[in-house]
Amino acid sequence: LSLSALFTVTVPKKLYTVDYGSNVTLECDFDTEGCMEPEAIKASFQRVENDTSTPTERATLLEEQLPLGRALFHIPQVQMRDAGQYRCLIICGLAWDYKYLTVEVKASYKKIDTGILKVTGTDEVELTCQARGYPLAEVSWTNVSVPANTSHTMTPEGFYQVTSILRIKPQPGRNFSCVFWNADVKELNSAIIDPQGKNCPAPTS
Repeated sequence: LSLSALFTVTVPKKLYTVDYGSNVTLECDFDTEGCMEPEAIKASFQRVENDTSTPTERATLLEEQLPLGRALFHIPQVQMRDAGQYRCLIICGLAWDYKYLTVEVKASYKKIDTGILKVTGTDEVELTCQARGYPLAEVSWTNVSVPANTSHTMTPEGFYQVTSILRIKPQPGRNFSCVFWNADVKELNSAIIDPQGKNCPAPTS
């Protein structure tokens, strides 16, 4: 058996789902028995795109953990562009092994902007709910039979900006609620609009 066949890298987690703007530390573990000299241990963290691996400047190796058989890579203030597949490569003298990790980034639709616009020449109003986040959320309006017009665009930062417009005839004392459902991360946020002119954001997740 070759040295590489005896040396194995393992990962406690293959998938990391991280909140936008937070910090994350990704871990690869390995057996240090064959690495008697600490300087013989090398670790690198590479981004995998189109079947090629390139070192990423976003991740910093916490070197003090290497002699303990742990390669920890720290990414601060996670951005949308940090999402993707990575390769954790550990070299121990002449032996080496690697494992793949995946980073998914989510951004909550917590901040919902609401608006009310009187439709000229009618007794109707347009209610608007707009929020940005990631992945793409679905928008529904509670207890409403009229279809809403919902669309989305991508921001330069990589967020989805989702806008939903509902055109209705207001009724005294009746509020309307728009609900943003992010199915991929099982997160729900909502806002309440009073067509009489009061907006009541009520994020719930």
